[in-house]
Amino acid sequence: MRSIFAIGLGVLVTALALEAFLQCMPVVSGLRMEQSSEQRPYARYLPQQDYVYSHGWALANARHGRTNRQGFTNSPDFKDGAAVLVIGDSFIESLMLEYPETLQGRLSQALGGGVYAASASGNGFADALEVFRHTRAQLHPRTVVMFVEPMDMLDILAPAQRGHSMFVSEGNDIRLVHVPYVESKAKRLVAYSALARYIYYNLKFPDWLMSQLRRSPPAAAQAPAASAPDARRAAALEYYMTQLRALGSAGDTRFIFLVDADRNMLYAPQKAVPNWKAGDRAFFIQTALRHGHQVVDMQPVFARHWAQQRERMDFLPMDGHWNPVAHDLAAQQILPLLPSASPALPAPLRQVAGH
Repeated sequence: MRSIFAIGLGVLVTALALEAFLQCMPVVSGLRMEQSSEQRPYARYLPQQDYVYSHGWALANARHGRTNRQGFTNSPDFKDGAAVLVIGDSFIESLMLEYPETLQGRLSQALGGGVYAASASGNGFADALEVFRHTRAQLHPRTVVMFVEPMDMLDILAPAQRGHSMFVSEGNDIRLVHVPYVESKAKRLVAYSALARYIYYNLKFPDWLMSQLRRSPPAAAQAPAASAPDARRAAALEYYMTQLRALGSAGDTRFIFLVDADRNMLYAPQKAVPNWKAGDRAFFIQTALRHGHQVVDMQPVFARHWAQQRERMDFLPMDGHWNPVAHDLAAQQILPLLPSASPALPAPLRQVAGH
């Protein structure tokens, strides 16, 4: 009995010591989400909220930031008459970057302001539709840049997490459904513990546990032959494009789709598992063009940069999100498509353009 008590006491003292130590370190703070509803059906954080980001057990790439008045990261407070609105997920949210390093920061520098971002981790096509629907009256953007990555197509009909929206396919009908988010008191209390946040966010213990439970045989390194997505996913994409075009026409807004490359296949084509499911990227680009939207395909851009510079466009193997190099390259591709773009590029962009 004494030994059990001694072990328990030792564990408690160790946990308290770790808690005290981690309270002084740049452990991920986590970001408290704003409550969502059918009236405001999109994910956003509490406004003007300070946050800390770092990666992994060593707390690498520590960053401090603050959400804007609308609850989004890496964006100025919204003002009417926006030149550009960038919509996306965690790639645009970019907690791992400072604002000047992001796509929206680069575009803002080149245009002299008027560039805003409305993004949240986990956003998909359904979320992008709702974000634009509920922010257009506030910004009246002339151009909207929509970021697209592999999971957008792969999970276009997947169930939504709390705070997010989804497409529901019922026969020949597609409809939009939102899953409201309400913060639990338990989560808020646990978030005060730096040790708990370190285990959850930095060590990503829940993700590791789920990966162990879902273990499956390794996927083939080579991509299968390209094919079009199944009919239900294709119908959901068609619904998305049709709804987006209708919303844009009402405000004379033009859309530019920024499509991520298959970066895994660029770095190690003989060994890597493809990011994109076969056929998805080409099918999405063809659909967007058919609906009259502009597309910036980063595949040839990233491939050329990798071939010439051997410089990664992300933080792999730790983190697959875009690094400043990728954001620079994307901004350089988008700027010429903007009617109000300045002919003079900021210095970092000029350097990229010369690669």
